[in-house]
Amino acid sequence: MARGSDLLTAMKTKGTKEPVFYLDGKPLTEPGHYRDGKGLYLQVSIWGTKSWVFRYTVRGKVRGMGLGSVEDLSLAAARNEVERLRVIVREGRDPIEERRASKVDPDAPKIVTFADALDEYMKSGRIEDFRSDKHRKQWRASLDLHAVPKIGAKDVGTITIDDVKDVLKPIWATKTDTARRVRGRMESVFAWAIDEGCRQHDNPASVKALEVWIGNQKKAEAQNHPAIQQGDLPAWFADLRQRDGMAARALEFVTLCASRSGEVRGMTFGEVDFAAKVWTIPAARMKMKKPHSVPLSDAAIAVLKALPHFEADHNDPKALVFPAPRGGVMSDMTLSAVFKRMHEAKAKKDNRGWIDPNVLTTPEDPAEEPQPRPAVPHGLRSTFKDYCTVNQWDNLLSEIALAHRVGNEVEQRYRRTDLVEQRRAMMGAWAAFCRGEVAEASKVVPLRSGAAQ
Repeated sequence: MARGSDLLTAMKTKGTKEPVFYLDGKPLTEPGHYRDGKGLYLQVSIWGTKSWVFRYTVRGKVRGMGLGSVEDLSLAAARNEVERLRVIVREGRDPIEERRASKVDPDAPKIVTFADALDEYMKSGRIEDFRSDKHRKQWRASLDLHAVPKIGAKDVGTITIDDVKDVLKPIWATKTDTARRVRGRMESVFAWAIDEGCRQHDNPASVKALEVWIGNQKKAEAQNHPAIQQGDLPAWFADLRQRDGMAARALEFVTLCASRSGEVRGMTFGEVDFAAKVWTIPAARMKMKKPHSVPLSDAAIAVLKALPHFEADHNDPKALVFPAPRGGVMSDMTLSAVFKRMHEAKAKKDNRGWIDPNVLTTPEDPAEEPQPRPAVPHGLRSTFKDYCTVNQWDNLLSEIALAHRVGNEVEQRYRRTDLVEQRRAMMGAWAAFCRGEVAEASKVVPLRSGAAQ
């Protein structure tokens, strides 16, 4: 590629020697890799630091070689260095291997520790595989917490399967999902070390290496999702209704319908029959992969009609009912964030917050006392079930409302109705309880068992 077609330009900023790089006339400040041509890339980190990377293919393998910071190497100098390295590649040689060999001191071999390998892995081109900056931070934090204290100082080339087991043992029985993620992330670091020649042996964190050991481990017992307590629900719901924003309205609708977050976040106006007051969720968005009908209470209908875009979009069957601020489907974390802010605000006032005393944390230190966990959106379905049980609503109706599989295979095959109208009174009573329109749950007139027949 001729130099005249290079994508990057650089200029000095006033008052500083640090160059600012431009692409199509716009300064490059967002994290990422920006192509200059002939394999040269400008790498901008999430911290705003900039460095040069040379990407090339040798013996069928794509590699990325760091050339240094832009403070030490100008754009022109980086281009010249790439020209020199391209000659090496054309001759079938590997610049990384040659640079490593040139630095080897037989009398003082450099040991690459697991912590070193982790640092280099995070700097490598593989960082692009992370879904977001938040995912990258969580990825790194899990290894800093569980792996680095045990194997961080060890030579990455000599770490054994037993060393990996020592990392996983303390958390496998109590935090199985976390342990699985830590194992997979260690495997990635060891794979990098093998690829870079820092390790010659098989990957000690691979599933194959740990297959027998993993099969013998006891999994953590599944815990219920922390839920708002029935007595707290009207006050919590009143707090929620005072909050602005699309996420708060989506969470309000989730509560009134006892639905799963994903069912509501993906909801379109075409799924709602306003005349019949029924919302029909397509099978693709249901856990059981079967369409599900929800009788909408007057309170639920009111939430929809009060949405700021209702008049403009309610006749468009494809329009999202609860869109994200920038369009598209709202993230599940957005609803969780509303819940978290509500908990933190209340905790500042009463040092308690919205907690579930029946679902406890598992402390890292066994000497610490388990603490009640803050309630989460999915726990609202448990609150609804408790309400129905206490008020003696028919179990079949509440289970259908939650879109659970009820009865054996034969019963499921022959029950052709989802009892929408029978469920309508139950959902109306639940909405009244949520909104504080009845003083106590016990004052709601229940639909007795025989009414569902």
